[in-house]
Amino acid sequence: MVGLNVLVYSGPGVSLNGHAYLLRTLRQFLGHRYAIIPIGPEALRKEPWESKAALLVIPGGRDLPYMAEMNGEINRRIKTWVQAGGRFLGICAGGYYASARCEFEPGTDKAVVGDRELAFFGGACVGCAYPGFDYKSEEGARAVEATVDRGAFNVPGSLWKGDPVAVRIHYNGGGFFVPDEGNSDATVLVRYPSDVTSPHDRAKRVDSPAAVVSCKVGRGTAVLSGLHIEYAWDFLAPSSYTQSYNRGLIALMRNHDAYRRRLLGAIFTHMKISVNPEALGDSPDPAHSMRVPTITPTFMVPARVSGVAAISSAMYALNNLAAHRGDCGAADMVLRDTAEDIHIVTAATGAGARRVSVEYQNAVLQPDDIGPVSATEAMPESRKHSVLVLCTPDSVPGTNEAPRFDMHAAVKYMQAIKAHTAGSWLMYSDTTRSTQTFLERNQRLLAQLPDGTVNVATVQLAGRGRGRNTWVAPVGCLQFTMLIRHPTLKQAPVVMMQYVMSLAIVEAVKTLPGYEHLPLRLKWPNDVHALHTRAADSDDSFDAEPAYAKVGGILVNSSYKSGEYTLLFGCGINVANRLPTTSINSVIRDYNDAHGTRLDTIPLEKALALFTAKFEELYRQFLAFGFEPLLEAYYRNWLHSDQVVTLADRSYEKARVVGISAADGQLQVRSLNSPHTVYSLQPDGNSFDMLRGLISRKIN
Repeated sequence: MVGLNVLVYSGPGVSLNGHAYLLRTLRQFLGHRYAIIPIGPEALRKEPWESKAALLVIPGGRDLPYMAEMNGEINRRIKTWVQAGGRFLGICAGGYYASARCEFEPGTDKAVVGDRELAFFGGACVGCAYPGFDYKSEEGARAVEATVDRGAFNVPGSLWKGDPVAVRIHYNGGGFFVPDEGNSDATVLVRYPSDVTSPHDRAKRVDSPAAVVSCKVGRGTAVLSGLHIEYAWDFLAPSSYTQSYNRGLIALMRNHDAYRRRLLGAIFTHMKISVNPEALGDSPDPAHSMRVPTITPTFMVPARVSGVAAISSAMYALNNLAAHRGDCGAADMVLRDTAEDIHIVTAATGAGARRVSVEYQNAVLQPDDIGPVSATEAMPESRKHSVLVLCTPDSVPGTNEAPRFDMHAAVKYMQAIKAHTAGSWLMYSDTTRSTQTFLERNQRLLAQLPDGTVNVATVQLAGRGRGRNTWVAPVGCLQFTMLIRHPTLKQAPVVMMQYVMSLAIVEAVKTLPGYEHLPLRLKWPNDVHALHTRAADSDDSFDAEPAYAKVGGILVNSSYKSGEYTLLFGCGINVANRLPTTSINSVIRDYNDAHGTRLDTIPLEKALALFTAKFEELYRQFLAFGFEPLLEAYYRNWLHSDQVVTLADRSYEKARVVGISAADGQLQVRSLNSPHTVYSLQPDGNSFDMLRGLISRKIN
């Protein structure tokens, strides 16, 4: 199993500020490789989250509400998952909660004392380590000088970069860890300084107790921390720290921020969680920690469309949408659309010239700074701005404005690999919020875009997946949304369009000469999987043997008006980066090594042309004859022939997969107990595994 999800508990008891800080830190450190997903007790109880989870985090807050929500079934599942190889991080209240015993402020009106079910740490978490804690303020907070035991970490020595072993880290209400006699499954990673006092007797000092511990739990690992290792200095508001012992907290944390980040990186690495190296640099500037990358202009160029009249007509219609004068010069014309103000400009011409000036771009597209979060003050959301640059065939942007996607090559591939509608126009942005959301939520722009327009981005700040999921997209992943206007046809039901697209992705590669036997497959209903061979530096702790892993998925958004569907195919296909699972090009290299072949890897620009052209080829068949003629190719490529599934709504009856319905795409299975009984299955809506919790309907 390849873990793709970092799950962050988001149920009752969680500190609002702490939860926000934690999500931001996790996205900074782990967002390159994992989907950071908040998860509540209902999903932990009912959904199959274990199959794709790499890490479960219980943040700071209150331990008793955690018990009320998770005691029993949820804790049993968490414990079983960790014992099987899962990884757990408990911070502050999460550390109390995951110890065998919690002793919080005994003998006071805040006292919370008792045994706990998870018991990853075999002793007691005793706190507060320092007096003065208040649930409603930062009055008890400190920047404690903790001591790191580097020898206890299973990480390369080069990670530390010569950092001091004493590091200032945010503390507010956490405990220290006291092992039971003979407990040898916990390793102390970080210790408090010698000024900790016992909450049982504040006159008694506790000499350098354990602040962060790593616990071996079966095949898995649990790290528990009494310190807020996730807090960066630029999260915090100076007005919150007025006591003599914390007035200088922010300055101390700022001076040690690089050390703290490398400590946190070492903790993740110790847990075999892949860390973004960019999070471990030396700069204490907020831009290094929590500034969202700046949105870049979207360039729109004719790709497969031909003819001066067609190109001019489309550009004229789009230019006419911008009816409002903007604030960035006389030529700044704005379309005030449903969700955004879209500044529409015509690209400058000339060899080597920028298509839009840096000054104009910076004036319109300001970076989104993230400041301190307050539990009592809502941050107003300002209206978003974007820039759409209309380009002629002679003004396609060069590498100075599109350094990570060769637009000239993309257009050439589109024109060489023929199609009529799909890929008619190419939109590209180096960094955008979401290729699909930009089109879906700006309805006036969408209405004027030519059929077949493809919107591509290298980086999506809010890429969308099914349900609560986000799409994890490292550089090398081809992320695009394609607009298709689909007529109402009985033989070509719109529900089957996702199957046409997923089949097109796989067939586009496997119909190339020599590529026929590449291990690329389809997972029902619309995911693309590839044979994944574990790399030497992989963090996949569950499986050492090759297995199929997800390299792509399709999310279709639809609307209906005047007898026509407007479909937005959101596609994310990992073409060229072996993380987070594997990629199409990694599979090609593995195949070459195993078979002595010399198949070329596929550039992203060529992959886009292949995928869109193959989609159009299959789509034309689908329009004329429905999905029935495509079933043979679909079955040839899918993973589910003769697979046995469990019908959760039929007393966990076992059934064997026999195919899908060409009318609605539902999975069809035959009962093992009653071979004459066939069921049609649909998902139950869980966000983690479409083949878990299937809802059945008897069809004969």
